[in-house]
Amino acid sequence: MSDTAQTAPDDAAIAQHEAFRRKREQSVRAPQGSLALVATAWISEPTTVDGVPGTWSASPAGDGLQVSADAADEITVDGQVVDGAAIVYGHDSMTPSSVRFDDRRTAFAIGPDFHGRFALQVWDADAAEERGFQGIDAYPYDPAWVKQGTFEAVEGGVGFEYEKSRGGSLRQAVSPGRIRFEHEGAEIELLALPDGDSLQIVFADATTGDETYDVGRFLFVKPRHDGTVVLDFNRAIVPPCAMSDLFNCPLPPAGNRLAIALRAGEQRPRFAQP
Repeated sequence: MSDTAQTAPDDAAIAQHEAFRRKREQSVRAPQGSLALVATAWISEPTTVDGVPGTWSASPAGDGLQVSADAADEITVDGQVVDGAAIVYGHDSMTPSSVRFDDRRTAFAIGPDFHGRFALQVWDADAAEERGFQGIDAYPYDPAWVKQGTFEAVEGGVGFEYEKSRGGSLRQAVSPGRIRFEHEGAEIELLALPDGDSLQIVFADATTGDETYDVGRFLFVKPRHDGTVVLDFNRAIVPPCAMSDLFNCPLPPAGNRLAIALRAGEQRPRFAQP
């Protein structure tokens, strides 16, 4: 018998997990949740974007996008109706801009990419309902998949390569260190991408492409100051590209493709049959 089937969960842990599942489904259904992305348009020269008004171009200072429109187009940027031109600052800038077209559609700018371009991402708050989203299938909570691990910081980081789900050349990344945990007596080592004060682990396992989403799954962890880290694989989630093919998600690097069957966390989103 696997050691992942021997520990019974307590009521508090189950309640916390159920709260996590509710919050997770609310987040993907949100007006700018993963299900709501309906357009990503990379802008290099003045152009229109399908489904929304205005003419979009790179901002003069290269810090976002510029939109040109008449008041009749009813575009608002940071709460102000655009009548002429307005700057849409990048989503990761110190002063990110928000764009609103109507009661359903909103947008913001992402970037820059390797070419210095920004993109307009358009969101439709009703997309989840229109696409027949019914929920995210997930494994039952299993406390044996709450692993106690260690994080070893590495000066200068650990370089690795990965691909994106929509193709292209290999990307270079640096993990700030190595995460290790034990499973059935064997030590498993993972690399991660920085994500604010947390780490994003992109992994695949023996269930990937069969019981779980083809691209792999994500797990976010936050190492403690003493180097210990909890890896609750019950909180492994499918990437945004499982919700909308407009996302371009990182694929698991070679070292994060595990031979074990990790039956915890999310499996796949579920949609009504057309």
